[in-house]
Amino acid sequence: MATVEQQVLSTTEQLTLSSPLKVGDVELRTRNIMSAMTRNRSIPVNVPNDANVEYYTQRAEGGAGLIVTEGVLVSPQGTTWPHAPGLWSKEQTEAWKKVTSSVHEAGGKIFAQLWHVGRIAHNDMPEQKKSGKPVSGPSALAARGGEGHYVRFGLPKEDGHSVPVPLENPRAVIEEFKVAGANAKEAGFDGVEIHSANGYLINQFLDNTANHRTDEWGGSPENRARLGLEIAKALIDIWGSGHVGVKISPAGGYNDMG
Repeated sequence: MATVEQQVLSTTEQLTLSSPLKVGDVELRTRNIMSAMTRNRSIPVNVPNDANVEYYTQRAEGGAGLIVTEGVLVSPQGTTWPHAPGLWSKEQTEAWKKVTSSVHEAGGKIFAQLWHVGRIAHNDMPEQKKSGKPVSGPSALAARGGEGHYVRFGLPKEDGHSVPVPLENPRAVIEEFKVAGANAKEAGFDGVEIHSANGYLINQFLDNTANHRTDEWGGSPENRARLGLEIAKALIDIWGSGHVGVKISPAGGYNDMG
């Protein structure tokens, strides 16, 4: 009879990056998982095109079992990534169908990473102007370190991220994530990942240096976590818990967190 050590060794020897894996309720053909990386290729703005289809198909054909997309905006925002794709419109949903179909034909699975940048934006960026809304955040506290990020778009070199207008009703953002989540399902994605990291909106609510609210969305850790948890609940209602992930960056200082 084989020893415990031999049994463990035998099991581990059989597992490789090419071995199948189940993540939540999603069966992957390999353990190769591609993380989200902003590509800025949805030209002219926000709608996936043939370049997006080619890019994600190449990764699936290269052996990725699961692809997590670049950040997909849940609403128009004046980010430093003006060609990041979105998922709030019918046009975007139809365009994403070409991406997911091609990835599936190549044998891969794909999750949409849903994204709201919050205060990491500028009021004078074209997409922010078109939205008809100011840059928003948990509190009227601008993120430091954005100086020069917008100069390539014709804004003054000394300009950093705009001072956000505190969200009057954070539940409106929950609804935006809900719409994007439903559109992701319609578009043929296999699940969604909530971007709750790297100093973007959900992370801003979690962080007590960015969130100085005194209502139900600020103060205690439970209150500061409320936005992200409510978004997760809304998406689980659409997808089921086995198709929803959350990206976090504990103790990360990116975009003036901590």
